Amino acid sequence: MRSSLSTFSLLQRRRVRSGLNRIRTQTPWEWARNGAFILVGLWMLSGLHYGFWRLLSYLDGVELIGGLLIWKLTAMTLLTTFSMVALSSLIIALTTLFYSSDLKFLLRSPVGIRTAFADKALEAVFFSSWMIVLVVLPYMTALAQVKGWGPGFHAVFLLLMVPFMVLACSLGIAFTLVLLYLFPSSRTRDVLWILSSLSVALLYMLLRFSEPERLIRPDALRLVAEYLEYLQAPTAPYAPSWWLTQAVSSYAHGRWALFWREAGLLCLCALGSCAALLALAGVTYAKGYSGAQESRRQRRPIDIPPGLEHRLAAGSPVLASLYWKERKTFFRDVKHWSQIVLVAALCGVYLFSIHRLPLDTPDLKSLVCFINIGIAGFVLSSLGLRFTFPSISLEGRSFWVVRSAPLGLETLMLEKFLFSLVPMLLLATLLIAASNHLLRADRFISWLSIGTIWLLTWTLCGMGVGFGAVFPRFKVENIHQVESSAGGFAYMACALALVAVTVAAEAWPVKMHFQARFGRADAWDWDWVAACAASLVLVNAAGFILPWMLGRRCLQRYEGE
Repeated sequence: MRSSLSTFSLLQRRRVRSGLNRIRTQTPWEWARNGAFILVGLWMLSGLHYGFWRLLSYLDGVELIGGLLIWKLTAMTLLTTFSMVALSSLIIALTTLFYSSDLKFLLRSPVGIRTAFADKALEAVFFSSWMIVLVVLPYMTALAQVKGWGPGFHAVFLLLMVPFMVLACSLGIAFTLVLLYLFPSSRTRDVLWILSSLSVALLYMLLRFSEPERLIRPDALRLVAEYLEYLQAPTAPYAPSWWLTQAVSSYAHGRWALFWREAGLLCLCALGSCAALLALAGVTYAKGYSGAQESRRQRRPIDIPPGLEHRLAAGSPVLASLYWKERKTFFRDVKHWSQIVLVAALCGVYLFSIHRLPLDTPDLKSLVCFINIGIAGFVLSSLGLRFTFPSISLEGRSFWVVRSAPLGLETLMLEKFLFSLVPMLLLATLLIAASNHLLRADRFISWLSIGTIWLLTWTLCGMGVGFGAVFPRFKVENIHQVESSAGGFAYMACALALVAVTVAAEAWPVKMHFQARFGRADAWDWDWVAACAASLVLVNAAGFILPWMLGRRCLQRYEGE
């Protein structure tokens, strides 16, 4: 036992020193990039805090049921947090416990199987919960600010969040261990990815379709008053989220007996779950890890018939072959399927939110349809960061095969561009056309928005491929390392700037259009319209051509890392 603890502490010291060395060896550019990310993150957290403060301040002012509503909302928030962390730990535990790059070294070293599992399980707990805790923290700080509670409330909440997160992650880790033990195959990983993505998508859509904003409307609060008994009832009383809610509530109101009982129950269950996980890992982890490294056998001969690409691009067989290869590798990766599920859920919630906007006049609806160009452009930029920008880097260590083949880099970049352009163009058209139909925009705004989003899609796809070629990273283990790189930051900044400049260039013609609708005779100034159109074309042409040329030049000079 003492030997296992000393080995575990040694592994943690190795982890801490690795992190410190990574911080010490950062370049000035990396310091600036990380500082920018931290500032943006703090800005977003402050925005969440302000929104939660406004909501809780309003609820606190409601007579009779204000306090009940706040604690009911807190219990529901912590229950949702527990569910999301447990679901996130399924995916994180799968990759951390069975597919991490350092496992081949760790499991061959003189380290016990339970010690190695504990080291990787601790890593899975951290990566499964840190982002969700950061989102919940502004809510709790806003609650303490509204109620006037001091720093002791924050300290108690943060301390109790540790066993709370351990319990949530233990469920996901235990399920992953049992699943890989019973079905030791890499195909189990694929099924788990799909099921997890479907669960997240359904939870996200159900949460939005329930229209939680109706609870804070004054006319809805009169209905809520009829459910005092429901508000006073426990929310999932046997779940750790209710124990945490009771603990922080009893601490805030000075009910010390209840506080120690609920906090002790939470900590004891967390310790018990850790012991149970270690016992379960001793039986299942080795077999599950061994089976997860196996691949599926092909029991029939592989036949590669001429595909749709070869029939459509009969004059360019090289481009058709590259497109066929890209399509096959894309759909073989189950992570892409899970991303497609989440994108579909995002589109459903996006259109539902557009449909539920409280707009009264047709002109206001048309104006919102014009502003919707910027929102759709932001969505396309985010999708470009996830799919288009990493496309060059996803060639990975086999890039030398494409580089030594008898084809030009222009052909490779063109294939990447076309492969991203088709689905993104369809998605952009769906978002804009459906939004215009739901809001019944006038004909001018409808055609302007569709034409603009087509132009933006074309430019953003070319910009994504170009920046991906300027900042290639062929030796990464995870696609998220490509997205969060300096190139990803530069691409996202330029993409958002392009969207902003495009919408700003069209603001003057749209203003003239509404002035004409309001009856102004000389509303249209065609010199200004021509200037806006010329600036729109020039900005988008520069956004496409400059990254494309720089990317092609950088790939030609690339000699390996």
